[in-house]
Amino acid sequence: MGQPLITDENGIRWITLDRPEIRNALYTEDLTRITAAVTGIGDSVRAIVLTGSGERAFSAGMHIDTFARAAPDDGRAIISSVRDCIGAIRRALVPTVAMINGYCIGAAFEMALACDLRVAHPGVRFGLPEVRLGIPSAVEAALLHQYVGLSKAREIILTGNLYPVSEFAAQGLINRTVEPARLRAATLELLGQVTACTREVIAAQKGLFETWLNHGLQQSIDTSVDVFADVFRAPATSAAIAHYQQARSRR
Repeated sequence: MGQPLITDENGIRWITLDRPEIRNALYTEDLTRITAAVTGIGDSVRAIVLTGSGERAFSAGMHIDTFARAAPDDGRAIISSVRDCIGAIRRALVPTVAMINGYCIGAAFEMALACDLRVAHPGVRFGLPEVRLGIPSAVEAALLHQYVGLSKAREIILTGNLYPVSEFAAQGLINRTVEPARLRAATLELLGQVTACTREVIAAQKGLFETWLNHGLQQSIDTSVDVFADVFRAPATSAAIAHYQQARSRR
C-alpha cells in the first residue's frame, strides 16, 4: 500500500488510491504518478476509472503533512501539482469515471469533478475543507457552481462542511447512485455505453467540452464546426455510420 495502483483490465485503466489506513490521503508524488497514468495511455486503453482502496474512502485529499511541513513559499508548487494532475484528468482523451466508494474530500473531490462521470453509493460524503486550514479551494472547485448553483457552491466552499451524496444526486453531479456492492458493476455498465463509440469521436467531443467551458458561444460553435468536419473525414466514422445503418435495418 502507498502509491496509487495502476492496472489495465479489458481496455480500462484502473487508478486506485491506495492508503486505506489514512483514507487514501495523497502526497504530491502521488499526483505525479496519477498524471503520468492518465496522459500515458496507449491505443489499448479506452477508459480510465479512479477509485480508492478499502470501504471507507475514495480519498481524503491531500495529506495534512503536505501543508504542515511546507515552507511559506511552497504554496505555488503544491497547488500547481494539484492543477496539473486534475487538468490531466479533465482533458484525458478517453472517458473518465470516478467510482466513489467513501469520503471524497478536498483535492479528491476536485478529481471527481474533473472526471466525465461519477458513480457513488448513498454513504459517500463530499467536502472542500481547505478553508478550515486557512487556504482557499482552487482548481476544479471553479466548476462546482455549474453543478450545484452559485449559492450552494459558496456554502460548500466557505463552510468546509461535509455533505451527503443526496445533496448532489438530484442536481446531476452524480450519474449513478447504487449500493456499495454494485459500484463496480454500475461503473462498468456506464462505461460500456460510452466506450461503444469510436475513440476518435470521444476524443473530439471531450475536446469540445473544454472549448465550451473556456470560450464564448460563437467561438465554441465555430470550433465545433471545424471539429465535426475533421472527425467526419476519419475512416472510423464511416465505419460507425455503416454499422449503425445496418443495425437499424435489422430492427
